[in-house]
Amino acid sequence: MQNGRIKVAKAQNNASTLPEIGKIKTGIKAVSAKGVEYPKAIDYFRPTGNFANQFTALYGEKPNSLQVAFISNDIKEVCNEQFESWDKGKRYGWGDGETFTVFNATTGKYESEIPATDKRVKGLKWDRTLTLRFVLLKMTGVLGYWSWSTKAKEVSIPSITKSFDLVMEKSGSIIGFPFNFTIEMKKSYTPGEAKTYPVVSLIPSFTEENMEAVRNYIEAGGSMNRLTTKMIESGAINEPKVLEIGEGK
Repeated sequence: MQNGRIKVAKAQNNASTLPEIGKIKTGIKAVSAKGVEYPKAIDYFRPTGNFANQFTALYGEKPNSLQVAFISNDIKEVCNEQFESWDKGKRYGWGDGETFTVFNATTGKYESEIPATDKRVKGLKWDRTLTLRFVLLKMTGVLGYWSWSTKAKEVSIPSITKSFDLVMEKSGSIIGFPFNFTIEMKKSYTPGEAKTYPVVSLIPSFTEENMEAVRNYIEAGGSMNRLTTKMIESGAINEPKVLEIGEGK
């Protein structure tokens, strides 16, 4: 059963709680001196979609910090990790490491529950991906989520899933909790390499004491949304221990 994490961490597909109203990017398409287009990392969040102008009006041209909240406890919807296969803008499949869904060119349809050992899976190139889906707390009056994705399998993906799962485990619910989503450029000091890359951090805005209070409140049958609002308004949510999320390679 797929549940939002690759096996040894698992995965699935789409969010359905709210409509997607935009994507947040941490890169742009640049053009070299020879006129060749290439992807270039940036140290700010770039919005796309119909609400991009409203995003810019709220946060400015190059924001490096956003206050966000997750909208569901379903990992598949809000913090989804999986393998994906793309070629020339077309999605040929996805899966959790054990079973996959693969496009059948003959029938023109996707076939699911294909084991990892199947030649149809082995014949494709797979990237490990992670997609976060959240609401922007400053953007009131617009009911929809924003998404951000990464293929940074070496650092970002394991760091983000570990931090997200830790908060979920300690609090019992992720819904409505405020997080600071930040980005800054880091430099690689690996011998033989001279490059920079964006590092994205997801910082939960509550203390261990508050997380325990949330767990107790939920177990007592209380309303998560009401508790979160009360904690925010009363100032009970303090600056937390920072969980750094690397968005490097």
